[in-house]
Amino acid sequence: MKNLLKTIALSCISIILFYSNTIAQNRQVIEEVAVVVGENIITKSEWESEYLQAKEQYTEFKGDLKCEILNQLILQKLMLHKAEIDSVVISEEQVESETERKMRYFIAQIGDESKLEQYLGKTILQYKEEIKPKIKQQMLIQEIQRKLLEEVKVTPTEVKNYYDEIPSDSLPLFGTEVELGQILITPKPNKYAKEYAYSVIKKYRDEILEGKRNFELTAKSFSEDKSSAINGGELGFFKRGEMVAAFEAAAFKLKADSISPIIETQFGYHILKLIERRGERINVRHILIKPTIIKQDMIETEKLLNSIIINVKKDSLTFCQAANKYSEDEYTKSNCGFFSDPNLGSSRVDIELLDKDIVLQLQNMKPGEFSTPTLVYMPDGSSAYRVLYLKSESKPHRANLKDDYQKIQAFALEKKKQKTITDWSKKYKKNVYIRITEEYKTCEEINHWYK
Repeated sequence: MKNLLKTIALSCISIILFYSNTIAQNRQVIEEVAVVVGENIITKSEWESEYLQAKEQYTEFKGDLKCEILNQLILQKLMLHKAEIDSVVISEEQVESETERKMRYFIAQIGDESKLEQYLGKTILQYKEEIKPKIKQQMLIQEIQRKLLEEVKVTPTEVKNYYDEIPSDSLPLFGTEVELGQILITPKPNKYAKEYAYSVIKKYRDEILEGKRNFELTAKSFSEDKSSAINGGELGFFKRGEMVAAFEAAAFKLKADSISPIIETQFGYHILKLIERRGERINVRHILIKPTIIKQDMIETEKLLNSIIINVKKDSLTFCQAANKYSEDEYTKSNCGFFSDPNLGSSRVDIELLDKDIVLQLQNMKPGEFSTPTLVYMPDGSSAYRVLYLKSESKPHRANLKDDYQKIQAFALEKKKQKTITDWSKKYKKNVYIRITEEYKTCEEINHWYK
């Protein structure tokens, strides 16, 4: 079917426009209005910026990508018009929270705040204030889309009909796919290492309370959370539900400039200091001291994983039960330990979506086999042991209902969502002023907006 994958691509483009990283492209573009939708406009520079971002990700897009981007922008402005007419409310707290989330993501991607400020050519605070209006618009558009699509579902009959309409020579070819599970466990420090780490952070806390130490400087020099240490332990604003429970409970009890008791989490020992409270959000500094992991701790973790796999092989417990009980990877743990396709939710994952080190291990495994416990390094620099379980493997093949139902269902659902949006826009646009600058009417993708 010619449009099978294009439908998904259009959806992905729409998502990119919703969640665009909003970091401006440093290119000179003449400012002019390309399209007017109600009281909202699309400038040539906005269009160009969105196109340049999408162009880098959709190198194999079939069709005129630039014109499709303009089509999606017009659709979004139409949704924004509806949000304004319907008086959809997005609170300042929601905007602030989303802005902080984005900034944490940008900082994590680029390394630290100073590098991001150097890249932007302005302070973090200046940039946050600059992007807040756009983020609010994105959230309004997202809310309208959510309301339009929340009831859209597909039945098994609709999935079969969708599949039957695809010509056999147009069925997509799927690559090698696997059903792959993992159990991941981090080594735990022994009691002596924990006692020493506790004594270190207690010393820091006592000296800070006595005025012998400065909290910010101590965080910069000694905190083992390197991503925040560079900023004197400052974490930025967060709300309830965004931090681990013990840390969060202590943070929200703090009064201005007060120092928390010593808090233990899975990361180690913390002390916290409140910087500012804004409604339901707070900003704190923290100092983290981690108990040292020694070789014997690693050996004990490897032994534990081996014993778990022995029990699974003996049918003393299922792999799902073992993952739920022991695995510390939240992403796979909630799915009985199995990886899933991030786009389709399928438990069968294209091997190209997996990390290279995992793919290398799979080369020596057969369906039904477990790997030996392997030492892996986590993004935060810590280490863990991982066991893989290869449940099944399928070779490259043409899509079929028996093996690929979940994927075909996702395609069918996406097509229905696209139709729902299209039908809505056809009806809603009749009462909205839309003007497209004459020179851009050469785009076939936008003909339906003015014809």
